[in-house]
Amino acid sequence: MGNEDRSGEFLEHARRAYGDLRNPYYGFFADAQENDPWKSLLRRFAEFLSVEEWTDRTDDVSFSYVLTPHRRSRSAWLLWLSAVGPYAFLAYGEDPDTPLARADVVTGSAENRPAEENRIIEMLREAGLTLLSAEEIEATVDFHPPDGRFPVSTFVLLFGESDVPWWHGG
Repeated sequence: MGNEDRSGEFLEHARRAYGDLRNPYYGFFADAQENDPWKSLLRRFAEFLSVEEWTDRTDDVSFSYVLTPHRRSRSAWLLWLSAVGPYAFLAYGEDPDTPLARADVVTGSAENRPAEENRIIEMLREAGLTLLSAEEIEATVDFHPPDGRFPVSTFVLLFGESDVPWWHGG
């Protein structure tokens, strides 16, 4: 997993979704909500995880979930699935209201991690999604959201208004 610069790729997907990046159109997210592109993936997750949605349907451009193992466990993950492009952001965390740390970001399988995490990663990749790193979502991009901030992080471009989770403490 290299640290290649994907900013051009992100912006290309964003142009297709938003149109003009200086005056973005957010209607594509309503279409994505209606089409429910991740329905089958979430059904597969539900075979071994509790899946709780916490998508902000007015300010986000991604679908957000808390994934908790069915078995008694202290493990849980926060998952964002972008409606802008084939991108996922996964972080180890139990609740969307608890501040995340940069170290919570999950980008690949590891032997010392719960089996469910490795299965989540495998299923995301099988679904054609690219897991993004902390560095990738922190990078700034030439995008003008309605609140006037500029430049903004890749997180805002691909996932929503709230910005990088550890930048604002939850």
